[in-house]
Amino acid sequence: MKKKWAFIAMNAAYDPSRQHARFDTPDQEGHLLTVRSAEDAVILAAELAEQGFGAIEVCGAFGPQLARRMYEATGCRVPVSFITTEPDELDQVKAFWSGK
Repeated sequence: MKKKWAFIAMNAAYDPSRQHARFDTPDQEGHLLTVRSAEDAVILAAELAEQGFGAIEVCGAFGPQLARRMYEATGCRVPVSFITTEPDELDQVKAFWSGK
């Protein structure tokens, strides 16, 4: 059986039914998924756990609190990791995402 994992990105403008991708290898099934809100992310995490996913990764904008809520929504069965940025790069990240 293949290992299944997902990376989730969040933006209110995403259309999750259209904006997604799947990457298969002989041993793994990777999914790039999108959600529109934190609540959608929590619901999706629970669904992924039921579908047999073994790991979830999210963008840094989710933060530790939302990642924890998602983990708890899986029944604490699927780890939820989030991307972080080194302190010396934070100004560049903030400038990029703020549109300045």
